Amino acid sequence: MPDADKLAGETEDWEMAKKYIVPGLQRGLQILQAFSRDRTEIGAPEIAKELGIPRSTVFRLMQTLEFMGFIERAKNSSEYRLGVGVLSLGFEYFASLEFIELARPILEKLRDDTGFSAHLVIRDGWDVVFVLKAAAKDTFSNSVNVGLRLPAHSSILGRMLLADLSAAELKQVFPEGKLSKFSDQTPTTLAEMSKLLNEDRKRGCAIGASYFHSGIGSISAQIKDNSHRVVAAINVIYHDSTVKRSDVEGKYLKRVLQAAGEISRLLDYHPGSIDRNTGNYP
Repeated sequence: MPDADKLAGETEDWEMAKKYIVPGLQRGLQILQAFSRDRTEIGAPEIAKELGIPRSTVFRLMQTLEFMGFIERAKNSSEYRLGVGVLSLGFEYFASLEFIELARPILEKLRDDTGFSAHLVIRDGWDVVFVLKAAAKDTFSNSVNVGLRLPAHSSILGRMLLADLSAAELKQVFPEGKLSKFSDQTPTTLAEMSKLLNEDRKRGCAIGASYFHSGIGSISAQIKDNSHRVVAAINVIYHDSTVKRSDVEGKYLKRVLQAAGEISRLLDYHPGSIDRNTGNYP
């Protein structure tokens, strides 16, 4: 049986803490919490109804959040979506996680073993965000910095993250169904992208040359956690004209997959058996 005195003490502490809650701040945070992967845009009337507060109050709260950069108006709509201010907070949190520091030496060793710049990214909506970089001594590697955002559908790294989504989730991320074109290889419809993602899903990795930038190749692999969901992706980038295709599909791919497996295990991911022919993990 729970200790009655302990429960009474916890209840008293909670009641005391409630006295110091700032209602306006609480409501502002509740607005931010209303957004999700499946609910990317929300209007003020919806918020007012859900929180049970006047529209005028919601309007002032949302104006404040917009001024601070935490939300922004959706294009051609009266609704709002999360802004980059939220991403900056999320990035600072993610960067503070022990996981980043644990992954850093693995990424640096991947760079040293291959001679290529290596990166770790996460997904934010329809973008990928670079959160860790191990730079090689290449002139073009300096163009990729921590915090850089790229459209997820336009990069091999993005495909690794999108491959984890269901058809319904993809439609939530790309509701219009049309995708911007960045190269001859960029998919421009959900149907085209879904075909690529089905192949990526089976392999857990992808190789691409001139997919986003002409002349630059990328070898990417997925990072999974203990829920078996893809939470991040890593890659190495190289000059496509200077690297043999056999090496890309052989020793370099194997090394990227090994690094991805090591980082996934930091997140308590247990894939089971590894395919000895491909080196892939399920």
